[in-house]
Amino acid sequence: MSSLPRHVLVTGGAGFVGSHFCDRLVEAGCRISVLDDLSRGKRDWVPAGASIYEVDIRDRDGVAAAYADARPDAIAHLAALHFIPAVDDAPELADAINVGGTRNVLEAVRAHPPERLIFASTAAVYANVSEPLSETRAPAPIDVYGRTKLAGEQLVEAFATETETRCVNARLFNVIGPRETNPHVLPEIVDQVRSGADELELGNLEPKRDFVDARDVAAALTMLLENAEPGAAAYNIGTGTSVSVADIVRTCSKIAEREIAVRQVPERMRAVERQVLVADVSKIENAVGWRARWSLRDTLTELLA
Repeated sequence: MSSLPRHVLVTGGAGFVGSHFCDRLVEAGCRISVLDDLSRGKRDWVPAGASIYEVDIRDRDGVAAAYADARPDAIAHLAALHFIPAVDDAPELADAINVGGTRNVLEAVRAHPPERLIFASTAAVYANVSEPLSETRAPAPIDVYGRTKLAGEQLVEAFATETETRCVNARLFNVIGPRETNPHVLPEIVDQVRSGADELELGNLEPKRDFVDARDVAAALTMLLENAEPGAAAYNIGTGTSVSVADIVRTCSKIAEREIAVRQVPERMRAVERQVLVADVSKIENAVGWRARWSLRDTLTELLA
């Protein structure tokens, strides 16, 4: 019978997705420890009673010391640099955090491997195609972020073959919700609508993305950790539906009950490499019975309140 590990160390546990995941684990009765440099995450978001190791994931000795002190039953490695403009502007930093940091975690646990390990990867490991992306599709990242995360997945896969640790590569699509720590387009829209603006200043409007609430992601990660099988399996975490920025604005207009116009401004326009990004979620649904429960409208309603 599947069961959750008793003690989970979450890297990035004070951040956006990590803090929601920690909340979920605590609700399920797990003891948690958090490793986070608090550069974006907040100590207040960490559940009461958790041990906090304020360590940069690039600090190999610091990561090793934290693991040796905590000695958890499982690791959830969520710490990463994932805001695309920041990654593109500093590819060496992204590599040091996303690849080097993952290597540091795996080296720290090698002498005493945990029972289970879950790695927060990304839909950016996939090729640029318009149809729903299945885990059976061979990875073919088209940007720096996707390449760093694919390298992380490969490190996890190698670790799984060398140890008895049950590993999961969780491929997150576009996560939204409370506690967002990066200036992505959806929080920018929310901020402008909440300010009372009737005309929003935005960039690209037509690219479609699969937006999934952070609390649904936390539930998925918990279920995958609970049901991890031998080896290193990849799972998509998304809704199976893609919407455009224009769709988001229309939904906000309905929630706010006022007409909201859009003015595209050159400084917000970005080169778009993918017009559509959407998950095939049949694998995770069949494996653990998970499906997203928060609709886009529900999440936006809460954020706009």
